[in-house]
Amino acid sequence: MSALFHLMLAVQAAAMQQPAPYGAPPPAGTPERLAWDAELGGGPANLAIEEWLAAHPAAPASLRAMLYHRLCENYGVLTGGEARVVACAASVDLNGASEDASDLRVASAFRREPAISAAGSALVPLIANPLGSKSAEVVVNGIRLPWFIDTGAEISVVTDTTAEKLGVRIIDGFADSGTSTSNRVVGRLGMIDQITIGDATVRHLPVLVLPDAMLTITKDYTIPAILGLPAFAALGRIAWLDGGSRLALGGLAPTPSGAKVRVYWDEAGIGLPIATSRGIRGAQFDSGASSTALRKTGLALLTPAETAATTEREVATGGAGGIVQTRSKVVPRFGYAVAGAAIVSLKVTVEDGDESAARIGNDMVDQLQLLTIDFATMTLQAVAKP
Repeated sequence: MSALFHLMLAVQAAAMQQPAPYGAPPPAGTPERLAWDAELGGGPANLAIEEWLAAHPAAPASLRAMLYHRLCENYGVLTGGEARVVACAASVDLNGASEDASDLRVASAFRREPAISAAGSALVPLIANPLGSKSAEVVVNGIRLPWFIDTGAEISVVTDTTAEKLGVRIIDGFADSGTSTSNRVVGRLGMIDQITIGDATVRHLPVLVLPDAMLTITKDYTIPAILGLPAFAALGRIAWLDGGSRLALGGLAPTPSGAKVRVYWDEAGIGLPIATSRGIRGAQFDSGASSTALRKTGLALLTPAETAATTEREVATGGAGGIVQTRSKVVPRFGYAVAGAAIVSLKVTVEDGDESAARIGNDMVDQLQLLTIDFATMTLQAVAKP
């Protein structure tokens, strides 16, 4: 039996169709090109969408919904405030997507809170946690705790017990999320005024506050806190060094060098390109997952030998709400490359969902001497271990 830990904090719902990030660019000036640019870009690309929407109020609802959804996703990482409320509300009005409806509830709760910001840089050791991924020590109000380093979390998370200990300021509103164990999780929302990791600080950190039971994976282990993607994006750069034994943030994270390799805003966070002899596809990077999983569209990347070796077996999946067992297809060995660095993932589960080709877990980081992501340029560099 293979085991996998993955905490999914995004709603499990059909995502609004967006352009393939590593396909041919759509024609310039089209709504599809604007969405494509915003997937791979930042502020200027988002502004271009805003200007197009203002100039084309009578455009087909499907096109406007696609663009408002893109803004709802992008603004959720750093911007927040009224801009995100407007984008998510428009997407819901046009499309009724449950994904954006959940995002709208979160956006509305934080609409008058300051946007997340960060200063300084850090180089800190990473600690192996009991679930196969990595944690780092984070200080809040003088209290030091190991927080999961989770690029797959669209919002940072603390338990009720941790929130009380840290003095989290609870705000009006709630969030409901799907999880990898198919449970629905409803949590309160809160704000941490400042956290410190090494010599870096993150201010105005939004958090989802969950009952302890939702993050109790076994009777002996409860996840105290999870540091999500917005914190890393606010710091500008993040790098895993020496097979994930150290984490560099801000100016201490190396700037990507060599040929430009783009990352993109995936439906569930940050995405990167994975390549095989069969092609190249976008995949979510989820450092909070212990191992890699393929999705339906990712099966096209398998070689004939990998496809033939696929079996079916019981898989234990851990997440918010505990551990469940399901019968899933498993690829014994999946070889691929990230930015030219060869990676091999073993016992790769095939999971539901087709919004990206795969969910790349911490097993990739273990095989790299360097993985660095620059959010200002939306580029990465990966260097395999010698």
